[in-house]
Amino acid sequence: MPGCLRNVFAMIGCLTVVAVGAVVGYQYRAPLGRQVTRFLGRMPGITADTARAIGVPGPAALRSARAKEARLARADGPGSVVLTAEEMAAVIVDGLAPAVRLALDSLRVELTRDRFALLAAVRTDGLGRELLGPLSGVVAEREPLRMAGPAAVATDGIVAWRPDEVAIRAFPFPASLVSRMVDRLTGGTDGVIPIRVPTTVGEIRIAAEGVTFYRRTE
Repeated sequence: MPGCLRNVFAMIGCLTVVAVGAVVGYQYRAPLGRQVTRFLGRMPGITADTARAIGVPGPAALRSARAKEARLARADGPGSVVLTAEEMAAVIVDGLAPAVRLALDSLRVELTRDRFALLAAVRTDGLGRELLGPLSGVVAEREPLRMAGPAAVATDGIVAWRPDEVAIRAFPFPASLVSRMVDRLTGGTDGVIPIRVPTTVGEIRIAAEGVTFYRRTE
């Protein structure tokens, strides 16, 4: 067979392998993504800060989370419980005001080291031109929202989540507007999103593997 034909058939074979790989990769993208995340978390030079998990809230996850919280609330309960990304997402979304849930859909919660992130589609018509600024003329009726920040126990029964970054579509908001944007979305006044937890919770630790609630020791 002439060399040029061999090259043509070799190229066709390579393209076929790539196409098949692309189809299989797309069909199994979710489990493959989880495996890649776990693998990267173990690689040298990849720190826990890069690990992340995304949870979708749902009734079953909320029931499971409440059961774990109830165990921690008992006088003879364990020293700690761990909520998965799905369970933590359900707890956070369940605590949002009804008006907030109406303004957001496709809600998910992302866990990374020491931080929560809320991912959703937001109705931009309720945000106001003064907050959107130049974006007011280019955003659609609904746009992807990312709101992220650290959280810690503030008072008995309340975890204070303090978002320090907000982005709509791919546009991050200036730090000076983040608190106002959070308040506009939640109806609050201090840029904090309260998350109700059992009064026995004295500390929390956020990681991609889950959120650990530690029993109050004093």
